[in-house]
Amino acid sequence: MKAKATGLVAGLLGLLVVVCGGGLVFLVTGASGACGTTVPAGDTSAVPVSGVQPVGQWNALQVSHASTIVGVGKGMGVPARGWVIAVATAMQESTLRNLANDNPAYPEVTRLSLSLPHDAVGHDHDSVGLFQQRPLEGDGGWGTVAELMTPKTSAQKFYNALKQVEDWQRMTIGAAAQAVQRSGVPDGYDDDEEPAGELVAALAGVESIEDIGGGAPGVECGIPDDGSFVASPTGWTQPVKAAVCCPWGEDRGDHYHAGSDLSAARGTPIRAAASGTVVVMKCNAPEYHGCDQDGFPGLGGCGWYVDILHAGDVQTRYCHMGAQPLVAVGATVTVGQILGYVGSSGNSSGPHLHYEVHTNSPGAGDNSYANSVDPEVWMATQGAPIGTPE
Repeated sequence: MKAKATGLVAGLLGLLVVVCGGGLVFLVTGASGACGTTVPAGDTSAVPVSGVQPVGQWNALQVSHASTIVGVGKGMGVPARGWVIAVATAMQESTLRNLANDNPAYPEVTRLSLSLPHDAVGHDHDSVGLFQQRPLEGDGGWGTVAELMTPKTSAQKFYNALKQVEDWQRMTIGAAAQAVQRSGVPDGYDDDEEPAGELVAALAGVESIEDIGGGAPGVECGIPDDGSFVASPTGWTQPVKAAVCCPWGEDRGDHYHAGSDLSAARGTPIRAAASGTVVVMKCNAPEYHGCDQDGFPGLGGCGWYVDILHAGDVQTRYCHMGAQPLVAVGATVTVGQILGYVGSSGNSSGPHLHYEVHTNSPGAGDNSYANSVDPEVWMATQGAPIGTPE
């Protein structure tokens, strides 16, 4: 999995809320069309495991360290992309081993590090631990030797530094890792993207790192967006401002249309229609074609899409995004939060948003035409009619 063209992650930097005509007008502060803002992660199946088994070239001890790194990232709310960056960094720095240091130029670091549990001994400057961070007892400032040789603590310090890097989610792994590590050998990190993605996917119990949003960004920034939208008194908003070109319930021969198609331009920001939790984020186009290119009629699938569970077991679905969505499964999203950008992936004849609303749908995979409702009727009832200006 080599890095694709860098993409964008746009999100909420702040909210200004004012009462307006019975609804709420939200203004996202910061640069218009901002890219690379951290997206909350949330629950996935990736957790540190007992009885760790080897995975590919990595032995049980190395896999255990990777599991710790992933578990720490998950606990800190870092998206899966960050887990891959962290694991790739540790692969490059220490081959996923907790290293002491016996460099005679740093006798105190040597004394302390060799007295602590370690997997092997390194010699690079005064660097210790999984991430080869430089300690206070040497010439560094990452923390004490004891902290940096505690895998959980060293991972926390790495993620804290990563989150301070502006636009880190749209960087290549090499660029993001180098921004944190300031390595004298900056070109090595990208080589570890593929094995890191495979190992994190194995720990998460998924076939591909793309399934949990850990892959490389793959789309340009969306069209300029003034950051404002209107939420109704019930807390709903239009996912895009566009006309309805194909309504719900159309007879398509072998099925009925389960949503409304909104004819928004490619790159238009797609917003969460209401607050909720992401229960599905995936590409479901056939594997031979994938979702990182335009689809075509008859291909099948929603392409890149997101399902959000709202209060009252209501779900909304957003299909045919132009690239991997900006949110991960388990993420809590707020009304109006940007989920991704209009594209034409999957079973699609051109750029548009296919938008569905489902009731009595409490879990992932519970959506079908049988429990779908007309989005135009539903949204009008919620005070946020689609197909008309807000």
